[in-house]
Amino acid sequence: MRGACTFPRNILGTPSHSASRLRTLHLVFLPLGTDHLSSAHRRRIIVVPVLLALNVLTYATAFWGAGRGFWSVGGFYQKLALDWDGFVWWNMFSYQFLHDPNGIWHLLGNMFFLWTFGLAAEARVGRVRFLLAYLLGGALAGVAQIAVSQGSVIGASGSVSTVAGLFIALFPGARIYGLSLIGLGMVAIPASFFIILYVAIDLVDALLDLTGIRRSSIGNFAHLAGMAFGIGIGLTLLWLKQLPRTETDLLHAISQWQRRRTFRAAMREGNAWSASSASSTPPSRLAANAADTHSELERALRAEIATFYAQRDFPKAADRYRRLLADRSDAVLSAELQIDLATQLISAGDPTTGAHALSLFVVRFPNDHRSEEVKLLLATVLARTLGQSDRARGVLADIREGMLPTDKRTYYHALMDEVG
Repeated sequence: MRGACTFPRNILGTPSHSASRLRTLHLVFLPLGTDHLSSAHRRRIIVVPVLLALNVLTYATAFWGAGRGFWSVGGFYQKLALDWDGFVWWNMFSYQFLHDPNGIWHLLGNMFFLWTFGLAAEARVGRVRFLLAYLLGGALAGVAQIAVSQGSVIGASGSVSTVAGLFIALFPGARIYGLSLIGLGMVAIPASFFIILYVAIDLVDALLDLTGIRRSSIGNFAHLAGMAFGIGIGLTLLWLKQLPRTETDLLHAISQWQRRRTFRAAMREGNAWSASSASSTPPSRLAANAADTHSELERALRAEIATFYAQRDFPKAADRYRRLLADRSDAVLSAELQIDLATQLISAGDPTTGAHALSLFVVRFPNDHRSEEVKLLLATVLARTLGQSDRARGVLADIREGMLPTDKRTYYHALMDEVG
């Protein structure tokens, strides 16, 4: 990916810096694959191997033809490279298959990155979409590069950056497996970290190019444009539902982030179902609670709750808990009592107090084995009984799906879809 090259218009007049940079890269880490490709998917992949073969074949053809006197290497590259001077539309595609003739690292680097990110991306979006994204992203990347730089452009890294962007839109939580060449052997690193690192490097290099502080023959603008195009294509396909949504895609991650943000905001603002109900209590009440945790009234109400609960008189126990909450809005009982009386309040026609009691349980007992199911019940009451979809979304976003019983997960997804 670190390798789109710009050359003076004689193509071979100046060595490319990309080769030395890729050489440095591969002395540190050589990417070999990701954790997002099943053996079933591997059988369907065709485009990535074909593109690999075409890139290698084009590179070899330039030297094979020159060796037989059919053309010079420079002439071959000038014919197929992308340049404003003598621009022809098909050069937007032909340049993608050319690589630095001064060394093999430019080609190898791009092909390793294509293999690493391309396999899972092609398996996820399909052959035709993948090929179109690769070629169109490369075309856009090349035009972006020649629009801001002088000289011809060659290399697949604009296209490969598109593939990397597509990959990160589909699998932002993926990990890259590769060979560390500094003595660590095989290692796995987060794909998002890896790609963000290279985007940051490209941004710095692009800024240095624009300000004239340093000129390089690396196509930083091609990399950035290709990456942006790939992410945009991936998100668009997901948003238009041309690809099935999954819990691994970037759109889901963004939605989760927004829901968690809503949840945190609700907690801060004192929603009825959150722990901030205590924060919304007047300072004088908080001070009194802190100074006299077991007031006479509270002790009496708690004793009555325990008595009625032991007698299985849940309506009276729930009524006394309602009175306790009226006196102290953050009053919490034992975990078992809290759940039973919350559900009693809901079934007795007081869903607002019941939801508040459930929210207190969530905050007071976050590690209870029933906590995720209580959140699901709370979200249900908020969405279907109280009509508070925004609050329900916040609660659902805080649920750890993996902790839900298997038979509750389908309902969880249905409720997620219901509240949007």
